[in-house]
Amino acid sequence: MPMWKTRSVDTEPVTHLVRWRVFEASDFTRHFVGWAIEGMAGRVSSAIQEFDLARGEGRTRSGRVYRLEGPSGEDGDASYTWDRWCTLNAVVSTRDVSNEYREHVADEGRV
Repeated sequence: MPMWKTRSVDTEPVTHLVRWRVFEASDFTRHFVGWAIEGMAGRVSSAIQEFDLARGEGRTRSGRVYRLEGPSGEDGDASYTWDRWCTLNAVVSTRDVSNEYREHVADEGRV
């Protein structure tokens, strides 16, 4: 359930995230959370389906590609968006798994 209408994947096939993190929800889905450059707002992705270590980007259930830009980190707007998303989707617990992605992105020289 989206919190607000986002651009379609056809209109915005790629989203660049800065101050990004990756969270695992209680249903074991993983989601990108960060500041979306294109929308200039916090963003939570649909469930991650695949992640390309060499490119530092992942494709989500919606088909959108998220590119992780710069170092991971916390963004207040993104954190608020994640908290609201969890409430709306009845997520009872989460786990920050950003380190698993940060290490791979850093290994490829993207950070």
